[in-house]
Amino acid sequence: MQRIDNAQIWEEIFTNKEWGKYPSISLVRFIASKFYKVRDQQQIRILEIGCGPGGNLWYMAREGFKVTGIDFSATARELLQDRFLRDGLTGQLESFLIGNYQDELPKLEDEYFDAIVDVESLYCNSFEDSKEIIENCLRKVKKDGYLFSQTFTDTSWGFNSKEVGYHQVIPTEGPAANTGLCRFTSKEDISRLYENEKCKIESVEKLELFLANGERISEWIIVAKKL
Repeated sequence: MQRIDNAQIWEEIFTNKEWGKYPSISLVRFIASKFYKVRDQQQIRILEIGCGPGGNLWYMAREGFKVTGIDFSATARELLQDRFLRDGLTGQLESFLIGNYQDELPKLEDEYFDAIVDVESLYCNSFEDSKEIIENCLRKVKKDGYLFSQTFTDTSWGFNSKEVGYHQVIPTEGPAANTGLCRFTSKEDISRLYENEKCKIESVEKLELFLANGERISEWIIVAKKL
């Protein structure tokens, strides 16, 4: 499989572009449905893997939840910390770890988080690595806690190049163009990745945006619950 330094690519993106400033609407729906009714929201802890400059963490912190982030990019952490400082949210940020998931997840306490969220970040990993990352995430989620994943489907714009790994391509067009190796998820992949004896898929939705150029952006919205 071709090797590409995704970490350097994303460091350059966060250095040169406004990216990931606001939360995913699908994530807002998930958080609202699972945690808005909790009486003491300060007791809810949420980890985002691949959080970038923190648009999702910023939203969850504003709603009163304690948040933790993991991302490759030191620039992303600086942007997030500056924004949290400006908005008086530094007390809501428990930690921000710089590095890849395999190295950083073991540093976090087991069964600590009420939810772990992935908004178009896990797709930057191979199928095998993604499966391992999800298993590591499950160690960090409490019993009855959740995994939320928003990830590109195999019918989305960009999955039209020669595969360089299982369902992996290097997109030259579409929303993931010029972001390195990207993995697109088939319907059959979902259960193989997200469901096992420790975790049950609670819901799967498909979100599609049809563009004026005739292309479409297609994403799975996956919610799984730890048993």
